[in-house]
Amino acid sequence: MLGPYGSDCTRAVAREGGGAPVWNHGAAADDVQRLPGVVSVPSPASRYLVAAARAAAGLGAERIAVLTAPGRFARLAREGLEREMALVPEREADCVLLCGPVEWEADRFRSLAGRGLLLGGLSPGLPGATAVWPKGTVAPVQWHPDLGGPPSVEDYVAAQAYAAALIAADCGTVEAARGLRTETFFGRFELDGSGLQVGHRLAVVRWLRGAPRLLAADAA
Repeated sequence: MLGPYGSDCTRAVAREGGGAPVWNHGAAADDVQRLPGVVSVPSPASRYLVAAARAAAGLGAERIAVLTAPGRFARLAREGLEREMALVPEREADCVLLCGPVEWEADRFRSLAGRGLLLGGLSPGLPGATAVWPKGTVAPVQWHPDLGGPPSVEDYVAAQAYAAALIAADCGTVEAARGLRTETFFGRFELDGSGLQVGHRLAVVRWLRGAPRLLAADAA
């Protein structure tokens, strides 16, 4: 099976699939990528805020705070960043990163706007994200059209699905995929012993002139 999109859906499919391979293009949660039978193309959730924080540091941020919504995905993302750097309280920050559902992030972006902070989150990187994000907002993405790829592929969801299909066609079995080290237009592919995708690197976009512009191509 190819897909589906979203960690909750993929977790359910993998657990009910009877061991059949799930060629995972749309689930980033670390625990899903480690499930038996799952072969993952995208970077895991634990790298999302790391990529955003590294890009923010490159823009001059020195004191980074993180606000996360309840839920497993946000917890995984925050824990991944906490393993990389020390965070500060929001009141001491010059950069605030958000991790939560679209509406949750949008509300907090509105409350933080105008305070002179560098802002970042996951929602501004989603395909079709509307231009409601403050100017300069950064967001991690699995892929960006400026990195190259088939002309029919216009967003990272399509790109990662295409790449997952390429890996599935080449390997055929989970065992073959676990031993594969390769590259596609989507980026590097390599799984660790637990099944976590460790080869692929997230890119980062920044919202400028009403659109997400590629900022960093190999962030984390």
